[in-house]
Amino acid sequence: MSIEEVVMATTETDSAAVAAIRTHHAQLAARVAELTDALVAAVAENSDTAAARADAARFLRDELLPHARAEEATLYPAAARDDAARLLVESMLAEHHVIGDLVDRIENDPSPFAAAAAGYALRVMFDAHLANENDRILPVVAADPTVSLAAVTEGMHELLGDHDLRSAQPGGCSGHRCACGEA
Repeated sequence: MSIEEVVMATTETDSAAVAAIRTHHAQLAARVAELTDALVAAVAENSDTAAARADAARFLRDELLPHARAEEATLYPAAARDDAARLLVESMLAEHHVIGDLVDRIENDPSPFAAAAAGYALRVMFDAHLANENDRILPVVAADPTVSLAAVTEGMHELLGDHDLRSAQPGGCSGHRCACGEA
């Protein structure tokens, strides 16, 4: 399933929440790719890696790790209610720990080469992790009539980016600043 495919949700607001989370995931993935590419390039060019490491570490600590914590507090418990998704949720939690360890290596490993390798590993792992969230976790939660994805994520910048679900109108995200690109 790609980001453009439809997920069956119980409400239009939950559909908007799925779209907002997927859009935010795409934004996070693009930024992770940009920062890890810059770190790998600095090492490959044998130039000063300090700025690239600091930029990556700042984003990862300020944006990516809070996003993971927000998922653990809201999205994953909602998904784990489904017996078929419970093991996947446990795996996703374990991946968050690995991602945290990779962030630590990017920031603190004395070897610039090891930091760049950790950055590349984080990027690959994060892309696979997002595929599971977008294609397996979100559809489970969105299809559960006893859970409102919009309610559990409302106001959570860490999960939604700049998307405000309270303003979502049927058929789109009009009338507000929205990560989906509509105004």
